[in-house]
Amino acid sequence: MKKVLIVEDEISLAKVISDSLIKEGFSTVIITRGDHALDSFYTEKPDVILLDINLPGMSGWDICKQIKAISQVPIIMVTARDSEFDEIKGLELGADDYITKPFTPKLLTIKLKKIFKLENTTFFKVEGITFDFNTYKLTNPEEEYILPRREAQLLEFLLRNQNIIFSRDTLLNEVWGFEFFGDERAVDTIVKRLRKKLGPCDSYIKSVRGVGYVFKTD
Repeated sequence: MKKVLIVEDEISLAKVISDSLIKEGFSTVIITRGDHALDSFYTEKPDVILLDINLPGMSGWDICKQIKAISQVPIIMVTARDSEFDEIKGLELGADDYITKPFTPKLLTIKLKKIFKLENTTFFKVEGITFDFNTYKLTNPEEEYILPRREAQLLEFLLRNQNIIFSRDTLLNEVWGFEFFGDERAVDTIVKRLRKKLGPCDSYIKSVRGVGYVFKTD
C-alpha cells in the first residue's frame, strides 16, 4: 500500500483528500504545519507528498527544496496559488506536478496513479542500451551483463531521473541509504564500473565538475 504524506493546514480539506485516497487504496498521514513536515518525511517514509505552499512554520517552497536536495520522493504541490510564476517556481524547485485549488479528488487520484505507474516501470530502453530492473540485465550494442546489486540500483536511479544532476551525497542517500557512513568515493567506484559495462554508451553517465553525475544521452 502506497503511503501519501498530506501537508495541508486546512484541516477540512486535508480530511477530504485523505478520505478519497483511502477509498482508492492509499494510506495517508496528515500534517498541518510546515515545520513538522521534514520530521514526518523522515519518520513516515512516504511514497509521495502532497504539499501546500502557504503553511505555518515553514513554506511549501522551502520544504520542497530541502526534501528534493536529499531525495527523489515525488512531490505534488497542491495550492490556491494559481499564477504561472508560482507553478514554474514549484517545478523548478523539483516538484513533480502542480495542482491548483479547487480540484476534484478524481484528478488527484489520476495524477498519483500516473506517478506510481512511472515508478513501476521495470524495463528501460535508451538509445543503444536496455536495462531490466528485475533481472539486473544490462545490454549495450556490443555486450550484455548481469549487474551486481549496487551497480543495478545506481543505474536504475539514474535512468529514472535522466537529465537531473545529482551530488555524490544525494546518490549515497538514495542508493546506499541514510545509514551508510562510507566515503563518497564509493559512488565514483560504481560509476567507473558502470561506464565500462555501458561500452560505447559510456558517455551517458556524465561527470559534472565539482558536483556529481547526470545520466544524459546527448
